[in-house]
Amino acid sequence: MGIYDIILKVCVMGVVPFRHVSRKLEPTANFKGGSTIVQTRTVKDFGQWAYSDLMQNTERGVLAEYIVAVLLGVDGKPRASWLAYDLELPNGKTVEVKTMSKLQAWYQKSLSEPKVVIKPTRKWDPETNEMEEEPLLHADFYVICFFNAESHETADPLNLDQWEFYVLERKQVENVLKERKSISLEFLKD
Repeated sequence: MGIYDIILKVCVMGVVPFRHVSRKLEPTANFKGGSTIVQTRTVKDFGQWAYSDLMQNTERGVLAEYIVAVLLGVDGKPRASWLAYDLELPNGKTVEVKTMSKLQAWYQKSLSEPKVVIKPTRKWDPETNEMEEEPLLHADFYVICFFNAESHETADPLNLDQWEFYVLERKQVENVLKERKSISLEFLKD
């Protein structure tokens, strides 16, 4: 099939014949081409620059996904950020990881009320590049990770003693969502 045929197939039929395959990067891999100063930097340098502040909600969320992936033994392949769930178990069951914390990276007059919002979403399929019509809950299990530190002086997201984990099945989440839009720490502890 020539390039003309491929372009025609993509434009007319909407079929994308190319697929990205994720792979783990080596921490010592260097940048290539361009400026020699950038070439001296590694993937590890990038990771330290981009993800060192684990108190930020986004980074803390990715960290929680990683912790859960390690605990479940599914950390062998890289994170896929655009799927309808965060992790897939060897048996095909799926897991969504959510985080909550009283302590935030920004200035607070008082500690936050920890809660997570779980809502049905439209699933995107990277194989077909199509979006489902109906919003649904897509994970079989929801792991809610509560980072329980209450002081910046002692907070350490790498300390697993400062995390609490709550697991809910999809049916439990569906039942909760009939009554409320979010799940609070108080609800989980009851």
